[in-house]
Amino acid sequence: MNLREQLADLMQGTVVLMGIGNPCRGDDAAGSLVARKLSDAPCVHVIDAQDVPENCLWQVVGQQPDTVVLIDSVDLQSPPGAMTLLDKEQTAGYWPSTHRVPISLLMDYLERETRARVLLIGIQPRHTDFSEMMSAAVSSSVEALAGVLKAVIAARGAPAQAEFASQFRKAAT
Repeated sequence: MNLREQLADLMQGTVVLMGIGNPCRGDDAAGSLVARKLSDAPCVHVIDAQDVPENCLWQVVGQQPDTVVLIDSVDLQSPPGAMTLLDKEQTAGYWPSTHRVPISLLMDYLERETRARVLLIGIQPRHTDFSEMMSAAVSSSVEALAGVLKAVIAARGAPAQAEFASQFRKAAT
């Protein structure tokens, strides 16, 4: 199953997407940039948490989500730009990171407070040094992931829009 199929299957109910990453640290900005590209996406709540996701937890909890998708640069021991979908148990080994709070603790907190399914889309960085530009491989993955998420979001909205249109037509007759 590819990433699009996995996300289509897992993104159910009320969805919150949180992009994480420091815009001043090269490839670390990937999650934040994906969030910015999705800021106008319908039917989901998008948060650009940058490098302080712990400051945005109240926003996530307030949405009462069924699904939370975090997007962050993660050292996957893969080629730059590689992406993978991880659950909380799979993230335990990915600390330290460039963030103050380990991603597994954020995921644990969100699961506990929202009872939502919490997932992480990890993007392998090439470099995360200050004042570096984003690498071409990660930039390409950011574009691809934003496209995949837009497609999944659009597909999620299509059945609801079709149902609304059907109900509207019935009411008009």
